[in-house]
Amino acid sequence: MKQLGGEPRHTTKLWHNLVLLGFSVGLALVAGEIAARLILPGPVPWLYPQILYRTDPELVFTLAPDQVAFTADKPVRINSRKLRGPLFEFTPRPGYIRLLWLGDSIVFGFGVTDEEVVTRRVEDRLERRGVRTESINTAVPAYNTEQEVTFMALDGIRYHPDWVILGFCWNDINDQLGARICPNGWLVSTTAGEGNCEPSFLESSKGYAIRNALKRSRLVYGVMEGVRALHEEFSPDDHSLFRSEILEGRETERVQAGWKRVEEAVHHLRVLGEKADFHAVIVAFPLPLAVERSYPRSEYPSRLRDIATREGLPFLDLEPSFRRAYRGHESLFIPYDADHPNAAGHDLAAREIADFLVAHRQAQAESAREGPYKTAVIKKP
Repeated sequence: MKQLGGEPRHTTKLWHNLVLLGFSVGLALVAGEIAARLILPGPVPWLYPQILYRTDPELVFTLAPDQVAFTADKPVRINSRKLRGPLFEFTPRPGYIRLLWLGDSIVFGFGVTDEEVVTRRVEDRLERRGVRTESINTAVPAYNTEQEVTFMALDGIRYHPDWVILGFCWNDINDQLGARICPNGWLVSTTAGEGNCEPSFLESSKGYAIRNALKRSRLVYGVMEGVRALHEEFSPDDHSLFRSEILEGRETERVQAGWKRVEEAVHHLRVLGEKADFHAVIVAFPLPLAVERSYPRSEYPSRLRDIATREGLPFLDLEPSFRRAYRGHESLFIPYDADHPNAAGHDLAAREIADFLVAHRQAQAESAREGPYKTAVIKKP
């Protein structure tokens, strides 16, 4: 039956219900977004393009030279020698201590600016103590220790460093011999399939823009992260399994092979130091998971400490200082990231490394009181 001069009564009621439902859903979404913003940190947008690579016959891959790109949302410029930062002459400046850094994406400074990366922060801290330094960042994201020391033997020694600082992350025991570079410059890991080189809309500038638009909603991103974490719990990827093997101290075949490669690389670094007259120090950067909870059977960094001790190289473990300063993941690490320190984490690492270098310099000064001491260069004992 129709109402006079109007729509059927059941139609009117349906529209009222739909409006009420829409209003309720909208209110719930707004409340959920507000709650998510109070609880969850903001995700970091990834800007286009991210850094690109080139194949290399001896190093497997390197960064593409003369590129301007991003690591997450932070701009980075790669110079003509395929390194981050300014070009340095191979001959050190008189009166300066030259630091050369080896490492992967952590030392490279993934997700932080040029001013925030640990290599620059150490330089600034030493300058404030009256120690003039040149800090050369040769780190390459995704490198393992073998590649880093191979670079040192091929090109690093040309810079005549006084100190070589090898920054180590747990995944530096990975085998990168099977890694390859796609025609568009993407780095494909050893476990990726051949189809990963195919162009993807999500890897285009428009794809990045869409993903960043979704990241503006903490609620949407939080749900996506929850689904991803649930999937990883029941179907962990190879990277997560490898990390668990190291944290839980499981002596799997690939873990043993990885530590053997590290041991050989560290030995090679020590021999290079003796031949080229530089000091080497190994610095272990912590995993966020290891800072958040205890892993008493962990292979890292204890195994690395043992290797450094056998080679007679100084070892600096940053985990204790990170534990003391830790006030939740975002206090020291990039949000939703399993490895990389944020600006505060880089500055904390720089403080510890600078303190180590100053203490060593003071010890050298005391031992050299009986003879001439050249303040610009730290000589071996």
